[in-house]
This record gives sequence, structure tokens and C-alpha cells, in this order.
Amino acid sequence: MGRKKQAKVGMKEGFRYYFLCFLLLFFPLLFSSDCRPKNKPPFFSSQQPYYAYFSPQDSLYAHLVRLIQEAEKSIYAAFYKLELKEVSDALLEAHKRGVKVRIFSDDMTSRGEKSRLDSLNKFFPVKTDKDPASFMHHKFCVIDEKIVWTGSFNPTYSGSSRENNNAVVIMSSLVAAQFIEEFERLWEGELLSPGPTPSPVLLESGIKVYFSLHHNPEEAILQSLEKAKESIYFALFTFTSQEIAQAIIHKFAENIEIKGILEKNQDGPFSRFHSLKRLRVPVRWDRNFYFMHHKFFIIDQKIVIT
Repeated sequence: MGRKKQAKVGMKEGFRYYFLCFLLLFFPLLFSSDCRPKNKPPFFSSQQPYYAYFSPQDSLYAHLVRLIQEAEKSIYAAFYKLELKEVSDALLEAHKRGVKVRIFSDDMTSRGEKSRLDSLNKFFPVKTDKDPASFMHHKFCVIDEKIVWTGSFNPTYSGSSRENNNAVVIMSSLVAAQFIEEFERLWEGELLSPGPTPSPVLLESGIKVYFSLHHNPEEAILQSLEKAKESIYFALFTFTSQEIAQAIIHKFAENIEIKGILEKNQDGPFSRFHSLKRLRVPVRWDRNFYFMHHKFFIIDQKIVIT
């Protein structure tokens, strides 16, 4: 029996626009098992204003629901997909208790049989990109203009219970402001900023935020890889960038420790797996029957790109 997975790209294969973001995090390794909370700890403290969660071992949807339940003023959510009843119910309850809720999503996934967006749109504003030439691929939620939820997780049953995903939760009004600015751009239908977009800056929280179409994420990744002194680890659902592959090959030649995991279902003519493997760069296919959906790099065990 084959792997129970969806098509590699889907109906939008070949289109060139992706709305997505990534974070460059300059703090002690966020993705280590030691910093993953056990049971249900307080989300934040002055010592650790961020957490990372992983599926399927952590209940990602339950942590997201808990955040939504604690919202007091506003929720800005940009989700590529929203199918989980638990999440949609939490959003509806937040609206009923007076929280301002807005959702932005992808036009094609919002029409899916399992999508919860039509039912929510009866109660509060829901918009989509309405552009068949693009993916609205974000997976973030901003709570009360001070807490950001982001990562690789789509609020779906498979995303929470079957796939390998991550979610990063950050308490920072500065980080939240950048995500809200991106949300408002999407909400107003702006593909690109009307004026020059400021370059990402290192915030006091130790984070840089990049958005595709507005910044140059690939160049930022390349610059970070070039600075690696000891190790580069990566887990990538899709890996097609020749430039990033060459940077990894270059670092491997410098005796930098490399470890990479890629999603087997994404093997194809543009995948960089085989070119890395031919040069004996340590990469392997994932072993999850479903998707290995991560999209992160770890550099020198202290910088995370996700």
C-alpha cells in the first residue's frame, strides 16, 4: 500500500508567487528537546518568552486552541488551511466574547470540502487571496498584538496528528507588529508594499522576520549558512534551491557537520537530494508514512531559521 499522501504540488503547480515568512532566531537552540515544555506549562516567563512545539508528539492544535482561548482583544490569523473543528470553535467562541477576529486564507484551500472558513465567515470577516496564480501559504496567528504563533503547522487533522510539524510561539510586541503589518497588506490586497519595504532588523527579542515578495529570504538563508562554523542541520519538506544546495556542499567541503532530512514524496526533477547524495553530503529521506512537513535550518546549534 502506498503512502497516504496528497499530490506533490497540486493544482497550482508551476505558479510562482508564494506568501510565506520565516524567522531568523538568534538565541540558544529553540528546537532542542530540553526546551520543549512538558504537559501544560505557562506559555511564557521573563526567562523564556518563546516555546517550540512539535507534532505528532505534541498536540499542536491544543496549544493553538489554548492561545485563542486566552485572547482578550484581537486575533489576526493567516492560515493556508483551516480544517480543525477545535480551532474554528475556539475562534468562534473568542468572537462571541468580544475579541476582534479576522482570518485570511488561500482561495483554493478555502473551498475545500473540509474547510471551516465558510461557516466562520457568517460571524466575522474572512478573506482569501482570490488569486489562482499564488499560494497564500502563511501559517501564523497574532494574539492581542503581542503573541505570535507561526511555523509549518496547518490546522488540519493530518497536520496535528500525522505529519512532522513545528510551531513556534513568541511573546514580543515588536515581532507581532511585523506580522500584523503583513496581515494588513494581505487584507488590503497588496501583493507588494506601496513603498520600499524596510530591511529586516535584529529585534530586541533576538529575531529577524522575513516575508517573501517583500524581502529576499533565500539570500538571508545563504548569508546565515555561510557563517556556519561547526554544523548545519536541516529538515525540509521541499528543497529545490540550487544556490542553497551549493552553499551546503561548500560547507561540507570545509568539514562543517551536515545533517539533512527531506520529504520522500517531494522527490522529483528539481529536488536537490540526489545532487547532495552524489557528493556524499549526509542527507536522507524521511520515514514518516505521511508528510515530514518541517521547513527549518539549525546553524551551529544556536541559530534557527524556520
